[in-house]
Amino acid sequence: MAELNIHWQTVEKISSKASKDVVVTGEGSDTTKKVESDTLTLKWGTKPVVVYVCDEAAGCEGFDKLEEVVLKDEKVALGMKGFKTVKMHPDHAELDPLLAGKGKELPRMLLVDPVKMKVKVLEKGKLKASTLYSAMKQVSGTVYKEKLDKVVKTHLKLLTEQDQLANAKKVLDGKASRLASEDGKKAEKDLAEVKKDRAEVDAKLAELKKQVKALWTLTPKSEKKTA
Repeated sequence: MAELNIHWQTVEKISSKASKDVVVTGEGSDTTKKVESDTLTLKWGTKPVVVYVCDEAAGCEGFDKLEEVVLKDEKVALGMKGFKTVKMHPDHAELDPLLAGKGKELPRMLLVDPVKMKVKVLEKGKLKASTLYSAMKQVSGTVYKEKLDKVVKTHLKLLTEQDQLANAKKVLDGKASRLASEDGKKAEKDLAEVKKDRAEVDAKLAELKKQVKALWTLTPKSEKKTA
């Protein structure tokens, strides 16, 4: 199911040290120049980040289980929609100002809280769906007004409705195909009814799509929703 696919972006860096203006006093005049500060900033602003650290080319022990079990858990996969999801080579992670020294096992997951600028490390025995999802809820709770678990459960219900409608459309498509090959007014009338029912199903599917989009329009705690 497409909604359960996690879209990973491969990056080499997620954070950098901010610059600040410093006044330099010289002979006869003062000048301002930018220098590096100790304050870290994230590449994606205030959006929480999940960093998947692994050297896929060299192979990571536990890679298959992480890919096929943990990341295919429905709650984990849907919950990732509230995060920026990136993959990093371990060498790049170690050079990143925020991620350096955060864990050593491969593969590992690093959850970045953009508010507290803290990193939650999940590796070895902690790389379980329940542990990852719990950490995701905790991090998202510092960023968004909406509760991640409530959003995910609502989306799961919408997916059930979507499946039911998709099955109904499949049945209607079969009826339409059969009736289109038949002659007579009755077949023509029945085909018109089937097309009407199919249009209603399409409209409901379109409405579900809108609801999902609105569901994942999450509100940062520092902002207010507009009417």
